[in-house]
Amino acid sequence: MPSKCKAIDPRSSSISNGDPSPARHWLMKAEPDTRLEKGIDVAFSIDHFASCKITKWDGVRNPEAKTIMKERMKYNDPVLFYHSNTKIPGVAGLARICSKESYPDPSAFDPKHPYYHPKSDPETPKWFLVDVEFVEKLERLVPLGLLQKLAGKQGKLSKEERENVGYLTDEQVGAIAEMALLNRARLSVQPVTKEAFEAVVQLSRKGGWDGWVEKWNPKTAGSKSAAQAKAKKEAPKTEADEHGDKDVKSKATKKKAPASSKTSQASTNKKTKVEKEAASVSSSDGVRRSSRRRSGA
Repeated sequence: MPSKCKAIDPRSSSISNGDPSPARHWLMKAEPDTRLEKGIDVAFSIDHFASCKITKWDGVRNPEAKTIMKERMKYNDPVLFYHSNTKIPGVAGLARICSKESYPDPSAFDPKHPYYHPKSDPETPKWFLVDVEFVEKLERLVPLGLLQKLAGKQGKLSKEERENVGYLTDEQVGAIAEMALLNRARLSVQPVTKEAFEAVVQLSRKGGWDGWVEKWNPKTAGSKSAAQAKAKKEAPKTEADEHGDKDVKSKATKKKAPASSKTSQASTNKKTKVEKEAASVSSSDGVRRSSRRRSGA
């Protein structure tokens, strides 16, 4: 696995973010799975991060996220490191802002870089970044689905479920519900309240939800699928189901002769084309363009 290049020193023209005011908390997204941009794998997981220790948070091309890094982030601010655009997205680790100042994003000036931006140049830089340092890989990934469930987006928690995570205060649960992650999902760099930050860390360290049978839970996802399949198989047929079966059989006997192989092949080709287009849209929807690079700039 290629190592990530170390962050460069901040530039003298940077905007200072090293003031002594209280720390703010942030969530920053990266994609852990392989994805090629201009032939370069831009995947950057918590394990890549643990290996390189420090990284330039380059490639961010969203104006609001840029402003956060340029003007609001400060040295030593805590960060939730989030796995995005993957099978089970969620908070995978902790990090901190380790640059005293923000500085121009050099990837925007490099035509060979996946995130080259022709309207940005060293004299009038458009995009800025900060350096981010690895702190720890969380014992348990805190899935997006768990946060959505706690926020009530999958229905109200049962009494037992609330007791399972009884270490969270009602204020912390409310803070989770207000997270930008759940309300502005596409923003790749976003603020997090101290209450929500601490709640996420506790969810990883104290657990209690490990046995919840949910598709977003890595430990029980398989068992939920099996349970659903079993329930469907064992469910008694209703009178409507039986009539439905008869209708299907009746219609089957009245089916017209199959169309010509040429018409069938054309239909198949059209269906395949539509499926490919749908898959393409699905794979790109929600993808954050500003993933970290693992190799040197």
